[in-house]
Amino acid sequence: MDIEKIKKKFAKNFKDEISGFSGDLNSFSLIKLPSKRNLVYELTFIRKPRNFPKELILKKFQTKNAENEIITYKKLENQDINVPKLLLFKKSYLILEKLNGTNLCHLINDNLLNTVNLDDLDSEVKERIINSVEKLASWIAQLHKNNIIDEKDPSKIIVLNKADTRLKDFIVDITTDTLYGFDFEDSYEGNPIDDLAWICTALLDTNPGIFEMTDPKHKIELIIIFLKKYYSITSFNFDFNYFTESLIDNLNIVMKRRSIRLSPIKKATFIEEIKKEL
Repeated sequence: MDIEKIKKKFAKNFKDEISGFSGDLNSFSLIKLPSKRNLVYELTFIRKPRNFPKELILKKFQTKNAENEIITYKKLENQDINVPKLLLFKKSYLILEKLNGTNLCHLINDNLLNTVNLDDLDSEVKERIINSVEKLASWIAQLHKNNIIDEKDPSKIIVLNKADTRLKDFIVDITTDTLYGFDFEDSYEGNPIDDLAWICTALLDTNPGIFEMTDPKHKIELIIIFLKKYYSITSFNFDFNYFTESLIDNLNIVMKRRSIRLSPIKKATFIEEIKKEL
C-alpha cells in the first residue's frame, strides 16, 4: 500500500478523533519506517493538533495480532514499564507516541565496528554501552517479574514474554537515561529464558557478530553483563541447557531468515565462554 493511500485512510479514520485535525492530506507528512510484517510510519503534523503530539508513530496492521499488542501495551503502561503511550486505535491503525532517542541496535553495533573487546572502546562509550545493556536487562526483568503467570514449579516459571526480542525493539534516551521497549504483537506466556535467548541471539548475530568475526569477544562480554544483571534482579532459575538449545535454535532461525549459507550451528566456542562466567 503506497503512502498516499495510507494518508487518505488515516485522514478518513481519524479526522473526528483528533481535535483540530481537519483531514486535509497536506496538513501532515508520512515517512515509512523499516518493518517486516506490518506498515509503520513516522507521522508529522504541519501544525500541532490540540491535546495531541505533533509527531507520532502510525502502525497499519497486516497481521491479525493487533488486539494482542494493544492489550499488552495497556497492561505495561499500567505497570509503569517504559513503553510508548498508546494514543489511539481504530480499524487496524495503531497510533503511538514517538520516542526520542537512539535505537539500541545502532547504539551498540555502530560503536563496536572495528573492535574486538569492550576495552578497545573509549571509556565513555564503553560505559554508555554497558549501561544500556544493563538497562535492557532491568527492563526485561521488570516485564517478567510484573507478569508472572505461573510459579508453582520454581524450575518452570511462566511469565509474559515480549517474543522475538531484538535490539532494534528498544530506544535509549540518553538525555534522561531511559530505555523504552516497543512492538508486542507476538507477546505470549512462556519460559522467561525465551526472551533472554532472543536478546543474546540479537547481540551475537548483529554486525559485528558471529557472522562477521570468528570470535566476537565484545558481544560475549555484553551477553555475560546482560545475564548477570538480569539474574541480580530476578530470583528465577537459570537452566543453562534450555538457554543453550534456545540460543542455537534462534541463531539457525536467523541464518534462514537472512539466507546465510553456513552449516547449521550445533555447538560453538562462545557457548563455552558464556558457561565459564555464569
